[in-house]
Amino acid sequence: MEEGGSRLFRATCITATLYAALFLAHIVAAAKDSDAAFRTIVVLITILTFSVGVCIRFIGRIKNSDVKLRANIIGLRFALPLSVGLSWAYAEQSFNIMLTLLFLGVTVAVHFGDRTLLRRGMAWKMG
Repeated sequence: MEEGGSRLFRATCITATLYAALFLAHIVAAAKDSDAAFRTIVVLITILTFSVGVCIRFIGRIKNSDVKLRANIIGLRFALPLSVGLSWAYAEQSFNIMLTLLFLGVTVAVHFGDRTLLRRGMAWKMG
């Protein structure tokens, strides 16, 4: 596997592990009635859910423009189902179509905004 690909794979695995650890921590915080810890962890989970691609790129310290775009695509593929699950959790374990669409919209907007910035950076380097 090329250097960029191995960095991308490692960063994706680290990001997934971080998400799983935060998810487990929020369960523990809820079980211990630690409201401040629970709320802090939920904020971190929310940020990570909406920006998986960006997090993969930063965790992997990815420099190559093509690999950055791949990180964005992979991140979006993970983030979409995670945002549906997050909306279910925010709706108190029920399905709310408006909240789900909002969360999907935020996820797509963050990833497409990031992709636009990446492409502008690539064009600036070329031009």
